[in-house]
Amino acid sequence: MVDYLSCEPLQRAVKRLPRQELLSRLHAVEALSAVRGLRVLADDHKPQTIELAFLPWLLTPSQLRFFHGVTRLMVEALARLPTLYAHHAAVRRILPFTPEQVSWIRLAGHAHHRPLALLGRLDSNATFSRASWRDTFQMLEPNTVGVGGVYYAPASASVVLDVLGDVFERAFPNHRVVPMPDPRELLFDEMVNVSRRLGRHLRGVALIENTNFTTGTDEFGSLAKYFSGRGLKAVVIDPRQLRLAGGRLIAKGEEVDVLYRDCELNEFIDMEADGRRLGAVRYAIQHGRLISGLLWEFDQKSCWEIFTDAAYTRYFTPAQRRLFRDHLPWTRLVREAMVSDPSGRRVELTAYIRRHKDQLVLKPNTLYGGQGVVVGETVSQSVWEQTLHKALRGRTRYVVQQRARIGTERFPRLDHGHIREVERRVVSGFFVNSTGVGLVGRFSSDPVVNVSRGGGLLSALMVQ
Repeated sequence: MVDYLSCEPLQRAVKRLPRQELLSRLHAVEALSAVRGLRVLADDHKPQTIELAFLPWLLTPSQLRFFHGVTRLMVEALARLPTLYAHHAAVRRILPFTPEQVSWIRLAGHAHHRPLALLGRLDSNATFSRASWRDTFQMLEPNTVGVGGVYYAPASASVVLDVLGDVFERAFPNHRVVPMPDPRELLFDEMVNVSRRLGRHLRGVALIENTNFTTGTDEFGSLAKYFSGRGLKAVVIDPRQLRLAGGRLIAKGEEVDVLYRDCELNEFIDMEADGRRLGAVRYAIQHGRLISGLLWEFDQKSCWEIFTDAAYTRYFTPAQRRLFRDHLPWTRLVREAMVSDPSGRRVELTAYIRRHKDQLVLKPNTLYGGQGVVVGETVSQSVWEQTLHKALRGRTRYVVQQRARIGTERFPRLDHGHIREVERRVVSGFFVNSTGVGLVGRFSSDPVVNVSRGGGLLSALMVQ
């Protein structure tokens, strides 16, 4: 039984479009992307429309079910890390926290005492239109705090459905092409479930973001409008503006029940170091009213070392171990130490990194947006050595990871008013909460595929 869809019927249907009609539809995608808020704030603080791929990914229901199962295994494995950290010094070395970070994380207490709230994204090299889709994917890294794309994913899907709806009908007769699960709904469901488990009725949410950052993705205003349309009081606010009054969280004069954060823990620490009081945030953490909760700060890229080192396999289920073995790239926190290499042989890590440059990637352990990522194959040995020295001696911790094969997709795009077919590298991001899964794609001509580095969005739809 075929459990995937070839992209060829859709590509053929698009090629049958008269050239002027294809040009008109490409312009429509560009215009609708701007109207529906697919934008980032550029370095000059001006909104800039994110490019949206003309052709989407098309998934089958069985693919969605499969990746729902995969992401659940990953989330459950990530949820094990706080306990392993508490009991094993070796894990504490692989997942480094400062004393200030530890003191904040202790506010969250034990996961089983209060809701372990989550909206995250697991990034992967998965693609979906080839027979090998189930066997060749790799989960590249976790991102369970302040994930990008929650609004962009449904907005990009709506653009492509509006522009290509009739083309989908011709390419896949007797089938319906529908949006993937909406990550805004995953977040809404998580807020409802957290409130219910706390014995509260969800009436309001504060979307907290650090207003010191004035560039990059720009989704919170659109999310607030969406939640207001669902009947919630939804406020976008800097965490320094939150207030606590008699156990009530107050955001811009409105009482809210939960906080959804775009801020990482280090941002809270820096704010307090600057003399700002975050009593309301601390209260929300202690009472399980922060999404994603602080225990998800264990999503450092170095946690892949725990999942890909045989020394820790006994702490995970057989299904998780199979997933780690077959679908996680070998990853190690960069340090001067003896470790197991991808074959399980003991090696001196820094020497291994120097010798195998073209098979490896160096990544900052906790940064995001593709910051500081160096793909060994694309740089000289001297640049590689400089990055390794920085990883060993600099303030930022790095991981080294076995380079994953990044797939490509072809689609037509506008180039100064003309149509040009291009081929771009693509990666997939699976949104997860405690119960569901969604998806958004990204594309780029750069080896590091990220919207923050000039990449674009690739929508994901499902064929029923």
